[in-house]
Parts: sequence; structure tokens; C-alpha cells
Amino acid sequence: MLDAKTTCPLQTDNADVLLDYCSRSLDPARRGMLERHMAYCSECREMAAGQAEIWSAMDMFDAEPVSADFDRRLYSRIADIEKVPAWERVWAPIRAYLQGQPAWKPVISAAAASAVLAIVILVRPEAPTAPVAAPIEIQEVVEAEKALEDMDMLRQLDAEPEGN
Repeated sequence: MLDAKTTCPLQTDNADVLLDYCSRSLDPARRGMLERHMAYCSECREMAAGQAEIWSAMDMFDAEPVSADFDRRLYSRIADIEKVPAWERVWAPIRAYLQGQPAWKPVISAAAASAVLAIVILVRPEAPTAPVAAPIEIQEVVEAEKALEDMDMLRQLDAEPEGN
């Protein structure tokens, strides 16, 4: 599947092969072919080296131990939130704002959306207008009709039998 000189996983959108190689889940035959390819391909070598660093860092990571009653406390908090009626959950931020507590998150979001909209409106290029057709003069129409009549008369003359 991988030829050492011709098929590059990065150029054929098959980078999963490199990820499998770095996670040590690639079968031995494909691993050997990929290693032969990486001897020629610096891009694949660099990606594999970067992924190896990531996997190494992940192997060294020690997660914090979870407390014994973590699940119980989590489900308790979820149950407490579900007990509060929906209208009260909607009203809580409004009430906090009316009581003088800062509500920066909605204000920042609204300001960012307004700024983006203003930029789009101000920077938007004008749509090109279609060229306006010049008005057709009545004389041109009359001349065109006359030319069509003359062509029709010539066709009729060509169509007459030669015996007349």
C-alpha cells in the first residue's frame, strides 16, 4: 500500500497511517513500508516526530485522582439544577443584572457580534451593476423590419420555379 518513493500519506490524505504508526497500532508490514517511505520523505518524518513527542507527553501525564464521592456529588448537582424550573433558570441572569451584578459575558458577546456586523456592512464591496442597454431608436426598428422583408422577398424569388 505504501511505496517508499511514490505514495506519501500526507499527499494522499491518508495521515491516519502516520497516526497509527505513532500510536504503535500499525501492523508490522505496513510499519516497515512506512519507515522505508519516511527515509525519503522529510514531511512524514517531521510529522511522525511531532506526533511521537505528543504521545510521549501523554504517556507522562498523570491525571489527578478522582475523589471517591465524585460521581455522587456530580449527580447531586445535576439533580439540584433540574429541580429549578426553566423560567427561573432563564430569569436568574436577568435578576443578577438588575441587582447590579456585572453580566459581562452577554455584553461582550453582543458587542463582538455588533462589531462583526458593522465591519461586514462597511467593508462589503458594492455589487457590480449591469450595463444599461442603449435605447433602441424607432428608425433602427424600421430599418430592421425592411431588411427582414427584403430577405423574405429574395427567398421567395429563389423559390419560384424557373419556368415562369
